[in-house]
Amino acid sequence: MKNHFTFILMAMLLVWSATTAQAQSPARISDADASFLLQKTIGNWLVDKSSWQADTRQMLTVPGRAIFKPSSTDVSVHEQYEFTAADGTLQQEAGCLRFSKTRHQFEFYKTNGATGKETLLFTGSWYPEFNTIMLTAVTSGNSKHANPDQWRYVFQNNGAFTKLVYKADKKGNMLLSDQYHHTPNRTAEL
Repeated sequence: MKNHFTFILMAMLLVWSATTAQAQSPARISDADASFLLQKTIGNWLVDKSSWQADTRQMLTVPGRAIFKPSSTDVSVHEQYEFTAADGTLQQEAGCLRFSKTRHQFEFYKTNGATGKETLLFTGSWYPEFNTIMLTAVTSGNSKHANPDQWRYVFQNNGAFTKLVYKADKKGNMLLSDQYHHTPNRTAEL
């Protein structure tokens, strides 16, 4: 009887874990759907960037703005940020988020201004049940045992979206390191 109960419990756990894994698997989307998702990021944004401060064990938030512009050559969006740091210095960040039609995945890359060479940094998929594009860092052959960083673009129903940056700690736990909360700003220009 005990073995029978153990078998039933294990079967139930297997069914539950398979259902959970299936619910969290990425959706295969069309090029048009990917383009629609990227269109949600286009525009002028007010951005609150919150970064984890290990010494104070708090998030430090700085204001900024961003412009996300569509590419005229492919299904991609160029991201350009400006933030005023706590010490008053101006910080800039830039990169591109695209959907690769050949690899059927989202990709984040940076382009070297001098050479024009692209460096692929993150790849990922659409998770419709979480309204999220989740990207995982492209790792080199040397770091097979480390958890790669993750970026998540989470879309809200009100037109805002949040970009979450997760990094692995020494134990492999994924911890939130940066959060970029975007709200529409029709008058901002970089």
